[in-house]
Formats: sequence, structure tokens, C-alpha cells
Amino acid sequence: MRKLLAILAIVACSAARAGEPADQTAAAAKLPWNWELDAYAGYGQLAYPGMDPSSLVWSNGGPAFALTVAYRGDHFAHPFVDVAYVPILSSGQFLNVVVPGGGLTTIQSTNSSYALGLSLGIGLDFDWFRLRGGLSLYNVAVSTNVTGSVNTVSQMSLGFLVGASAFVWRPDPFAIGVEARMALLNYPLTGIYQAMWSVGLTGRWDFAGNR
Repeated sequence: MRKLLAILAIVACSAARAGEPADQTAAAAKLPWNWELDAYAGYGQLAYPGMDPSSLVWSNGGPAFALTVAYRGDHFAHPFVDVAYVPILSSGQFLNVVVPGGGLTTIQSTNSSYALGLSLGIGLDFDWFRLRGGLSLYNVAVSTNVTGSVNTVSQMSLGFLVGASAFVWRPDPFAIGVEARMALLNYPLTGIYQAMWSVGLTGRWDFAGNR
């Protein structure tokens, strides 16, 4: 009888030890996490440097769009990847040009510029309020149309993305709110030379997770 009790005690101890890793794995699996997809649409334009309105017939911005993928763990900070279309400026102006023969005439020129950006950064969540900031790589394109002759140039630029959003309606697993963004372009080591703002609607979808 004593041998049987000893065997049962050994088996019980072995089973308890074998169950410890499983319990630890189960506890780790309960940590909240989410993969989310964000969509943003708004209106934006050049904020800095200011344009001289005396030389312009008209000027305005344009639509702004972005898609973002983020991973939210059990911490209030989360990494994200953002792809964005950033409007800079659309404008028209009159130009005085010299024509063959020594005459002077006035023609109209239209200009448009935008940027395509890829950003990597960190977001901070405070309940329904969110702040984001990241390092960006922008492809800036400028197009000029003078009497039907179009000239387009583009260049790559480093920059930054800063954004703030407020989710005012949150029917799980979705959230809808408003967002303000600022895209900052700069040449390396020479400081900021352009800044664009945009304001619009944002939506969030938690497409995978265990929250």
C-alpha cells in the first residue's frame, strides 16, 4: 500500500510540473494585441512657406489620402507603417514673356505639386485620443503647364509625419473619427523647407487580435 501511495505521489508531482509551461503559455496568450488597418481621407495644402498672392490668379490645395497598418500590444505605444498622398499646392499665374520681334505678351501658367510618402513611426493611444509621429521618405512631384507645354520633375526627400486623431464613434472592431496631419519635408542637414497640413476623416478596423 505504501508503494502504491508513493507511486501516486510521484505521478501527481510530475503532472503538476508538466502543467507549468502550459499555464505560462496560456497566460502569455491572454495579453491583449491587435492588428489594425486605418484609412484617412481629407483636404490639405501648403502651410509653409507662404505664397505671394499678388502673383497668383488662384491657388488651392487638394485631396489627401493615407492607408496605415499598425500593431497594438498591451502597451499604450504602437508601431505603424503609413503610405500617403500629400497635396502641396495647385495654382495659376500670369507671366510676362518676350516674344520674337521684341514684343511683350502675357501668358497663363498653371502649377501643381504633391508628394507620395512612406512613413515608419510610433503612435501613442490615450483612450479615444491618438498621437502619431514618424520618419518619412517622400517623392515630391512638381508639374508646370505653360500654354500646353507640360514639364514635370520629381525628387526624393526625407521628412517627418505628425498626426493627431480623435475617435468619436467606436463600434467594435471599428472606430471612426477626425484626424489632423502635418507633413514636413526637408533636405538633409538644411532644415525644414516645406510643411503641408491636412484635416479629414479617419477610420480604424481591428482585423485581427484578442482584445
